[in-house]
Amino acid sequence: MLEAMSLSRLQEPLDGRLVDADASFTAVCTDSRAIQPGQLFIALTGPRFDGHAYLADVAARGAVAALVEREIANAPLPQLVVADTRLALGRLGALNRAGFNGPVAAITGSSGKTSVKELLASILRAAHGQDAVLATRGNLNNDLGAPLTLLELGPQHRSAVIELGASRPGEITYTVSLVRPDVSLITNAGTAHVGEFGGPQKIVEAKGEILDGLGAAGIAVLNRDDKAYPIWAERVGGKRIVSFGLESPLADFYPARSPMTGAAVRISCSPVPAGRPVCS
Repeated sequence: MLEAMSLSRLQEPLDGRLVDADASFTAVCTDSRAIQPGQLFIALTGPRFDGHAYLADVAARGAVAALVEREIANAPLPQLVVADTRLALGRLGALNRAGFNGPVAAITGSSGKTSVKELLASILRAAHGQDAVLATRGNLNNDLGAPLTLLELGPQHRSAVIELGASRPGEITYTVSLVRPDVSLITNAGTAHVGEFGGPQKIVEAKGEILDGLGAAGIAVLNRDDKAYPIWAERVGGKRIVSFGLESPLADFYPARSPMTGAAVRISCSPVPAGRPVCS
């Protein structure tokens, strides 16, 4: 749960106009059917839906206010009117992220990103506690899901693991600008959604967008076995790179063995005499 935000505080950063009384909230929701008491309802629009039609419904369910693109006359709750609720949601997520001082990791890739996200979150929870780590829930990894995840960041969290997906070029450029990760990890570049991207090379470029969100002290974690590794490494610039792989002798981390126990795999890391870290 995020710390309480008020509509009046958000007028300037969201370039909005407050209608009716001020209101504070500690969570947001974009689905009128799932609204909970105390939440801010964000009225999104699309080709086949318009969240503005449900303001009375969400008010009856306990919503304290609505973020809208046009003022709805006689609505039974306060409104903050903005030019684009989708973009305002992104700004809202970025605003909450800016107030978080813990490390944030962002993960993308054509395959394996959800598994890696869950594995990393599990490791961090073992170190920091179950409730101290925020990780992307379900498939909330697009331009709506990423800011919604960021809006779950609260004072109880010590770190966050954010999954970023893409269905088109430029999507990760946008979402990573909101997440501002300390660590960006790319699992691989495959051929999933190749038609939407316009070819395999476009997929490589799209996955590499996650590296553009790293600050000067950021770390890129890259798959040394992937053919796209040299392209991604160049895109990182002078920032630190940590590599992994199954085959490349140049990888910083590689598996020596992975003993299976039932449904589990035990993985540990230890240095070798030459000082090269090995996963075993």
